[in-house]
Amino acid sequence: MTTPRTPARKKVSITLPHDLEARAQLAAGDNFSAYMEQALEEKLINDAMLEYARLRAMDPVDDLYEAAEADAA
Repeated sequence: MTTPRTPARKKVSITLPHDLEARAQLAAGDNFSAYMEQALEEKLINDAMLEYARLRAMDPVDDLYEAAEADAA
C-alpha cells in the first residue's frame, strides 16, 4: 500500500556513458536512486520554468505593461 509519503515506485533501467555514471555514483554516495530522483525532479522543474519563460515572452500583454511602466517613469 502506498501513502502520500511513500509514492509508488517503478524500477527502470537507463544507459549512461561510463564517466557520467562514475561521477554520479561518487556524488550520490550510498543512495544512487535518491540522487537520480532528485536530479530528474530538478531537471523537470528547470524545463518547466524555461517553457513558462518562453510562453511569457510570447505574451503581447507583457509588452503593453512594460510600455505603460516606461511611460509612467
